[in-house]
This record gives sequence, structure tokens and C-alpha cells, in this order.
Amino acid sequence: MTGLGLLGLILVSMGWLFFLVGVAFNYHALRRSVRGIPLLPGLVGSITAFFSIPSLGVPWPWLWILLPLVLDPYCALGVLRLLRK
Repeated sequence: MTGLGLLGLILVSMGWLFFLVGVAFNYHALRRSVRGIPLLPGLVGSITAFFSIPSLGVPWPWLWILLPLVLDPYCALGVLRLLRK
């Protein structure tokens, strides 16, 4: 593995880790009715999925790229919840 490949692997791994920890923190904040991290974990997860999907070769790539935006409660669903109030 070249140095550039290793750097890419480290950045993708950090992106997925930030997404998972950020979503867990947002769900915890949602249960306690405190403010979470708006938009950032879902956006980082979506960008990380965009760079991970070509190497995995899964069907329906846009579904997997948009899924982190929907899973984060303070991202797409949070915006819809705010607009409904």
C-alpha cells in the first residue's frame, strides 16, 4: 500500500468514526432535550460514503450516500421537524 492509499484509508476511517460517534451523540442529546451537533455528522457521513461506495461496488449508490443524512436526527429529519413547528 502506498502512502497516499494509507492516508486515504485513514481519512475514510476517521470519517466513518466521526459519523457514528456524532449520530450517537445526537440521539443521546435528542433524548435529553439538549442541543446536539447540527448537520455536521450527517454531512461527513455522506461525503465519506461518497468516497467509500466506488470501492465497495454496492447497488443503488445514491441511496447509500443519502442514508447518513436521513439517519442523523439533527440533519434532514431535524430540518423537517423545525419546519413543521
